Amino acid sequence: MFDQITGLPVHVLVIHAVVVFVPLTVLVGIAFAVVPKWRWVLRWPLAIGALIATGGTWAARLSGQAFFDRLNEPEYVETHASLGLLLSWVMLGFLVVALVASYVLTGPNPIRGAIEREGPSRVIQLVVAIVLVAASLVAGVQVIRTGDAGSRAVWGQNQ
Repeated sequence: MFDQITGLPVHVLVIHAVVVFVPLTVLVGIAFAVVPKWRWVLRWPLAIGALIATGGTWAARLSGQAFFDRLNEPEYVETHASLGLLLSWVMLGFLVVALVASYVLTGPNPIRGAIEREGPSRVIQLVVAIVLVAASLVAGVQVIRTGDAGSRAVWGQNQ
């Protein structure tokens, strides 16, 4: 499997995309949900950011598994590996919620001077906004937990 680039494990390189894009997309998701007047400008960053963050997470998971196998599956990495597996599924769920929210939630568009388009009822929009905030928070917490376990595995603080 393709698990190294110029001698460096791909996992070590890919995790930087996860560390950057997941928190940024989480913040965009929360802002998109709670500030309707920003939706017109945050719609595409949310959708594209969620795609990149989720893709990066899955790339990190697959390259991490290859790295784990190359290291002969050391015990001190097992917590990080299991949290990374959970993160990849959490991010898949976050992606679905973010894409649905980017389509369903509407707001004012200052360029057009009116609501962007007719959307579903306000109750449905409120429910979708709440689910987006919840999914964003879960993704944010999970990426922190996974990263912390990974750094503890690397730096030997397995407490």
